[in-house]
Amino acid sequence: MPDQRQKQLIVAATAYIVNVVALAAMLYASPLYWKQDYHTSKLTGAAWVEELINGHPDRIWTELGVRLHVFLILVHEL
Repeated sequence: MPDQRQKQLIVAATAYIVNVVALAAMLYASPLYWKQDYHTSKLTGAAWVEELINGHPDRIWTELGVRLHVFLILVHEL
């Protein structure tokens, strides 16, 4: 009888671990399935650059990879 109980516990523990791993995989992969457009600005050219300069401070970093003060120095130098 103890062998049967041990087998049941092993099966239950294995099922629990499989469920946890499956849930972790689903949570990790969920951004791949729930996509939302990122580049949605209708502006182009100078208007887009103005939007970057006057908009959220992190956006210029996200779009161009430089902070605002670095971008303004670069524009001045060019």
